[in-house]
Amino acid sequence: MTEEAIFIDSSVFLMFFIDGVNVFDKLEGKLLTSVNVIEEVTYVLTKERAKDLKGVDRHYDLLNYLRENPNFVSEISEEVISDITDVLNFYDISVLPPANHSAMFEIVKSYGLLPNDALIVATCRYYGIKKIATFDEDFKRVDFIEILEVDEG
Repeated sequence: MTEEAIFIDSSVFLMFFIDGVNVFDKLEGKLLTSVNVIEEVTYVLTKERAKDLKGVDRHYDLLNYLRENPNFVSEISEEVISDITDVLNFYDISVLPPANHSAMFEIVKSYGLLPNDALIVATCRYYGIKKIATFDEDFKRVDFIEILEVDEG
């Protein structure tokens, strides 16, 4: 691979979709993410969209509403999925399968990361990705990943 790979964390996607902060244009290299990042972004954006449409602020009340109304979930997730797909395609971001659970467990124990962040780090290690674009400070604890400084401006 001639271009250096950059892993895109969910925080970058969420800042883009929720706050309108675009750092994708500032990144130079092959952009990659993983299935678990896309799952997290889809989940958060679906909840945000439902909250905006239904005015339900409490987390568990919102989850219960979504569980009880699968047609509503299908309806709003169509737009969310389309938006995510458009960004993936426009910025040519490849979506990788995540590392296995044993690698994730090792990162949890070694660096004290929560499981999804540990799975991201394990995925980076598995694929030999050394750089990550993120707004999440927790990744600074990992000594083999370079955090790309991305500003919100």
